Amino acid sequence: MTTLHDIPTTTPSPSPKASAAQAIRLVAEREITTRAKTRSFVVSTVLLMVVIIVGAIVINLLAGGEDVEKVAVVGQPAAISESIVELGDSAGTSIATETVDTVEQARAKVADGDVAAALVPGENPGSYVILTKDGADPAVEAPMRTAVSQAGLTDALAARGVDAASLPAMAISVTQLEPARPDEGERLVIALVGVILLITAIMMGGTMVAVGVVEEKTSRVVELLLATIKPLHLLWGKIIGIGAVALTQVVLLGATALIAGTATGILTLPGAAVGMFAAVIAWFVLGFLFFASLYAATGAIVSRQEELSSASFPLTVLAMAVMYAGIFGVQALDSTLIKTLSWIPPFSAALMPMRIASGDTNTLQIVLTFLIMVAVCALATWLAARIYQRSILRTGSRLGWGEVLKLAR
Repeated sequence: MTTLHDIPTTTPSPSPKASAAQAIRLVAEREITTRAKTRSFVVSTVLLMVVIIVGAIVINLLAGGEDVEKVAVVGQPAAISESIVELGDSAGTSIATETVDTVEQARAKVADGDVAAALVPGENPGSYVILTKDGADPAVEAPMRTAVSQAGLTDALAARGVDAASLPAMAISVTQLEPARPDEGERLVIALVGVILLITAIMMGGTMVAVGVVEEKTSRVVELLLATIKPLHLLWGKIIGIGAVALTQVVLLGATALIAGTATGILTLPGAAVGMFAAVIAWFVLGFLFFASLYAATGAIVSRQEELSSASFPLTVLAMAVMYAGIFGVQALDSTLIKTLSWIPPFSAALMPMRIASGDTNTLQIVLTFLIMVAVCALATWLAARIYQRSILRTGSRLGWGEVLKLAR
């Protein structure tokens, strides 16, 4: 494996561009091999994968399949029982009928909660009573009432010599003014999980970038490194290397969630959901690049590990704001506030995938917000590079933000 010691120190490469690319690659490779092989990274990744798999299994078990409402029927024609089931299905409620011999048995089943309701004969001929424990569920009561009414109408027509089956059926169709998107829920789940993984990667990966910068600065290793490579190349190598590790972890966890969700039936995994996962990854890269660059600059302006927490506090607050905007914004994606925030980086990294998932946007908005995010990321990396180059070799007390801004000019 190539190491940083292999970077040429005396003989330059024929092409300056090749030399820059080689330096960045070597630093990135060092970060990848160092971070990916750590026990904490491997253990945390495996544990998160196990949690995702177990969670999918538990959710599937708790769902327990489709709920079926049970109804007891006493002394009624089979046509009524069949009609109750059919009417329930047409209304979206699964009903199963159970024939019992006496009214007392039906009362006992209702009282014990074995059935949701019972249909029993009334005191007068042709009358019926619906027994419930503490009030009938309208989704169950309505099919029972309709079935009895249809049976009574059929009998009344038959008594007058009219076959109810020969009468023309009324044609009723349903038109949706806003057609439902059956995969919208799955797409939103994927987008929301992407937001959580993004914030996790920012907190872990961004902190790793800042801590790595401070460690090299306090140990004076950075002075040796900068004797062979430029500060900007070292910065980009760290961001790319640690970013690759974070992205790999996200892809592994995301793939695990998709596979577990599909295997347990939680996700049907249509093509749209797969495309949604790709969109989440694209916005994830931009969001991580934005924060990682600024975390690297934060690490460069401090001289001790103890100062890093207070120096990075504004970034932590911003990252938490992005997370909360995503978590709470999913309930109000059509609100003016969320629509406005989705245009403002870095909030767009969390909110735009959700608006894409809900269909509450169009291609032009997606392209424009993506380009704005790219431009802001470029500005953040440029700002971070200037701060990094002017601060990485400075020691002593922590720089104030006023001094930092002066350095960036």
